[in-house]
Amino acid sequence: MWKSYLYNKKGNIKGLLFIIGIILIISGILYSQRLVNILKEKSTEYVRFRIKVFENNINNPDLNTNIDFLFNDVIQGADYPIIYTDTHRHPQSWVNISPDIDNKSMSQLSAADSTYLYKMLDRMESENKPIPIKYQNSIILGYYYYGFSPVIYKLRLFPYIAIGAAAIFILIGYLGFSYIKKSEQGFIWVGMAKETAHQLGTPLSSIAGWLELLILDPSTKETAVHEIQNDLKRLNKVASRFSKIGSIPELKKTDLNPTIQSVVKYFQRRIPHMQKTITIKTLFDGPAQAMLNRELFEWVLENMIKNSIDAIEKEKGEISIHLGVEAEKKYIFIDISDNGRGIASSEKKHIFKPGFSTRKRGWGLGLTLARRIVEDYHAGKLFIKESKAGQGTTFRIVLKLA
Repeated sequence: MWKSYLYNKKGNIKGLLFIIGIILIISGILYSQRLVNILKEKSTEYVRFRIKVFENNINNPDLNTNIDFLFNDVIQGADYPIIYTDTHRHPQSWVNISPDIDNKSMSQLSAADSTYLYKMLDRMESENKPIPIKYQNSIILGYYYYGFSPVIYKLRLFPYIAIGAAAIFILIGYLGFSYIKKSEQGFIWVGMAKETAHQLGTPLSSIAGWLELLILDPSTKETAVHEIQNDLKRLNKVASRFSKIGSIPELKKTDLNPTIQSVVKYFQRRIPHMQKTITIKTLFDGPAQAMLNRELFEWVLENMIKNSIDAIEKEKGEISIHLGVEAEKKYIFIDISDNGRGIASSEKKHIFKPGFSTRKRGWGLGLTLARRIVEDYHAGKLFIKESKAGQGTTFRIVLKLA
């Protein structure tokens, strides 16, 4: 049920993000086209202004001189395609049409070039209404056909180019994140499988050992049965922990002192079998209660202490667990410190990632799992408080005070 809720929630978020993305893209296109239209209007106003200036000066008796002025000053000085025609729509002069036909007369054009010129004339007419060149405001001398500056055409294409580039970038990003996600899922599955085997293997090996001892020496029955019962309890606890992953755990007001002491005692019994001399010390500032799922939180503490044990390479190791209470700020902190090898600066940002491990035989899931349980299930924080190479590391867990 919880998983279904998460999937639905993710689906809704993805759908919302997709809709927002489409709205942003459409808004960008509309806004850019609006800017292009403004530039078109400004360009048209500029052209009309120049034609008006020409018409005001056309009363000069020398008409040919004025036509030359039109061609040399108005036409040749433009950076956009222009065709000047007579009253019968026959091109007389042009510029910025094509390098092959610019600076040529109609008699010099081939049939193909002439056809192309008329096609450009039709295109300009569809884009802008031709401007008549008038003499004394009554006699039409010809028509001024014009297109738009190349910059405007480029601006019209820009949003589509930007969208295409963004789409390629998003596709590459999506493929990259999908690969990373699959890799992380692979690490998680492998890590969970190994973690399960490890969690179940220890009590099962112990049960097998006690059974073998019981067969060889029946007089150990009372001790063996007691230890087997403890191992069975451990197996039930492991099964319960894994069943709670992926579901909403039940949180109860829990005293942290006995919870921490229980985990410490468990490791104090195991450390002599690890061929290490490690002392685990506890310091409690006072009673502290938080809303916890005890089984899952004990798992967090076990992973943190085990991580500290693995980090200690000295002959004599020391792990300290400090439980503090910030009553005014309404939170509890648990500092787990060791005198191990520490964490390199380059490794700090990766330490909680699935699959990352500084040990040759590690599968990189303990700290990832611990952080998820603390932050996702208990609304707390788990982070590296301090770490120095060769001196040790302190992890801090922060929980709300119940």
